Amino acid sequence: MHFDNDGKTRHLYGIFHNLEKGKDLEFNIILTPTTDKTMVIATPFTKKRHFYYNQKRNNLKAGGWFSYDGRNYDLGDAYGVLDWGRGVWTYKNTWYWSSLNAYQDGHTIGFNLGYGFGDTSRATENMIFLDDKAYKLNQVVFHIPEKDGRDDFLSDWRIESDNKELQLTFHPLFVRKGGANALIIQSDQNQVFGYFSGTLIIDSEPFEIHNLLGFAEKVYNRW
Repeated sequence: MHFDNDGKTRHLYGIFHNLEKGKDLEFNIILTPTTDKTMVIATPFTKKRHFYYNQKRNNLKAGGWFSYDGRNYDLGDAYGVLDWGRGVWTYKNTWYWSSLNAYQDGHTIGFNLGYGFGDTSRATENMIFLDDKAYKLNQVVFHIPEKDGRDDFLSDWRIESDNKELQLTFHPLFVRKGGANALIIQSDQNQVFGYFSGTLIIDSEPFEIHNLLGFAEKVYNRW
């Protein structure tokens, strides 16, 4: 894999040989910013000398292609997000994160929503991006349904902010599961892709979104 950054665009390209049963995956993608607005936060933990510095860059216009098993696919009207961070984390933690990057009715629309990781009582990472403007949100909650006492990731979620400026329904399509369990090291990752619909209040006016593709996740770590 190669990730090249010339200060204006990011060029991602590479190949995975024998990704699955002899099938290769190759990709060549250019990411171009549509705004200079980003989410940047230095989140403390209650444990001293622990922190997480993070930047999310939403609504990166994605152009290019990928091929799998001899078939080529053009990205079309696709958008991506950059997630960059570093820090000193606590041994045990759970985070919730959701990202949307899309185009609807002549507008570029996106959001970054997250909590559970560090102390966000004074500032959150929750933001809405509409065209070239950014809007801060306070606290959000992911209402994940349960079945037989466990998270039911494939049923519809509700995601809302405490002041009701964001009220969404998330309709899952599939779950990308990952992780490890090796004695003192454990990671349980559930990244869910699906469609968002609902209302965002922007400059005191409602902005409706309809069936926009994004993801939401819940990740538990001990490491």
